[in-house]
Amino acid sequence: MGESLLGCYRALDLTDEKGVFCSKILADLGVDTIKIEKPGGDSTRNIGPFYHDVPDPEKSLYWFANNTNKRSITLDITTPRGKELFKQLVKKADFIIESFSPGFLAKHGLDYETLSAINPRTILTSITPFGQTGPYADLKGSDLVTQAMGVLLWQTGDRDRAPVRTTIPQAFAHAGADAAEATMIAHYYRETTGTGQQVDVSIMESVLWVAGRAVPFWDALKTDVIRAGRFWDRPGRRFPAIWDCKNGYVTFLIQGGVAGDRTNKSIMKWMDSYNLAPDYMKDTDWENWDWDKVTQAELDIYTKAVTEFFKTRTAEELEEGAIERGIMLNKVCDSADSRKSVQLEARNFWTPVEHEELNDTITYPGPFAKFSLTPVGTPHRAPKIGEHNQEIYESELGLTLRELAELQTQGVI
Repeated sequence: MGESLLGCYRALDLTDEKGVFCSKILADLGVDTIKIEKPGGDSTRNIGPFYHDVPDPEKSLYWFANNTNKRSITLDITTPRGKELFKQLVKKADFIIESFSPGFLAKHGLDYETLSAINPRTILTSITPFGQTGPYADLKGSDLVTQAMGVLLWQTGDRDRAPVRTTIPQAFAHAGADAAEATMIAHYYRETTGTGQQVDVSIMESVLWVAGRAVPFWDALKTDVIRAGRFWDRPGRRFPAIWDCKNGYVTFLIQGGVAGDRTNKSIMKWMDSYNLAPDYMKDTDWENWDWDKVTQAELDIYTKAVTEFFKTRTAEELEEGAIERGIMLNKVCDSADSRKSVQLEARNFWTPVEHEELNDTITYPGPFAKFSLTPVGTPHRAPKIGEHNQEIYESELGLTLRELAELQTQGVI
């Protein structure tokens, strides 16, 4: 993979979908990340969609996306021999990332105290729905459950109907990013003290951070943030934030003040060039337009006129025209739009990754950040089940091919 930020460190990845994004971030930063799968393959390999819609644990696009730059071995850490082998791996592990239920590792004699006795510098990052302690610690929790309990779900959708979930799971991704950040903080502490520690990440708590202003709103006003859907709410007034156009949607906000003066004048002149600006807009003194005194009736006139104008133009035309006129408006992009983005193309964001096992090349998102001194290397495809068993067990732990065959027969690897 070439030069990398953290190439001299190693992580053991014991996560399922709750924590796989954390270990992906570490792997992308160059950490030698060894995905430890149960014999036969990790459960996340069964999450679709699949390459060419063919269900196959070696063709999960979810697996591909979350396991680039990792190596894979198979190992059942609950068996006596599996524990021995895992403990040998811990000796050289800088990070261990896991998402088992609280108490699972302790039940099998692999709690943090045991692991740190083997390697005092190792950092154990534990990612669970509700954390390692508290009355909910032993409860199960899906992405949807933790979004619901973390207030985020309450904020999503229209006020006149039930909350709605986002199409793509969010809670696990946010927790994974938080866990990676927390792991790096623990790493910094270790570099200054020489001592590792356990990092306890609650997915529910990560989601509460994402919920943002909902918590201070309640503390200050004893009221919840109201679901606004595609609208923007102000006391006693409501107007769109997402607008229909000829072929999709754009985002645009009606504003007051200096920004509103410039934007409202510009869009009024643009609309007037097509004879679509009502007299109300042309006669308004935008420079002195007092946003706090605007009525819903006035906003409705403005909204109706802008809506009619937007529907005569494509999202691309509106965005291009807005850029020329200094108007804060942009197209609501889908995945196809992002693949054609001239901005992303200019920054070489999209990266082709060869999948020799598929005889194909698949385009992946590039690194989440660019570093001037230590570039993040090109992604390498996600590993096949146990692809690096021989490489690690034989070359590093000194097992023979015969021993590997026996361990496989016994269901240890």
